[in-house]
Amino acid sequence: MNRPSWHEYFMMLAKLVSVRSTCNSRKIGAVIVRNNRILATGYNGAVHGAPHCSDRGPDFCLRRSVGAHDAEKYNYCMSSHAEANAINQAARFGIPLENATLYCTLEPCNWCFKQLIQAGIKEIYYESPYDSKNAEFDSFWRQVMTTHKQIKTFKQISISEAAREMIIQNLLGDSTRKLLATNPSARSKLKQDVLATFFEESQS
Repeated sequence: MNRPSWHEYFMMLAKLVSVRSTCNSRKIGAVIVRNNRILATGYNGAVHGAPHCSDRGPDFCLRRSVGAHDAEKYNYCMSSHAEANAINQAARFGIPLENATLYCTLEPCNWCFKQLIQAGIKEIYYESPYDSKNAEFDSFWRQVMTTHKQIKTFKQISISEAAREMIIQNLLGDSTRKLLATNPSARSKLKQDVLATFFEESQS
């Protein structure tokens, strides 16, 4: 592998976006693209002006601290989901999302899915399945998502080990030159045969 596929590229970007998350329960990242061009990004975290759970320590969760169970979690959670934040970012800056594609590190919940439909998203790719405590509920909404006529693609994808290794090496490294610099004073006649072969191979 000389570089990741487009799917891997955007999913890795979504994972990178997730490091900005201020939720201690899940770190979620989302990237919205069209024609392989980034339109918006989002991560889950407290809404503007609200305190972040991560600022109160790695184990703090507001809704858990007040004793709210999973069925009530959205009633006591100050966070906005990654997908919603990506949609909101696009809205704030006047970026239309019609026929766009979402890459998210987690399968969208039912609420976010409805927002994605309304925003005009046509393709959804996710890395990990959504796993609430209600398997019947998850199954119902997964069926809705996979059969909705507006969604052309609803698919779980993964990042290959080769792509993961590539990004780890890049993160640990830097952008210094990997090949020796050429010396202008030692310039010789261009090798036209090499140029011709290069383009011939590129077109084959």
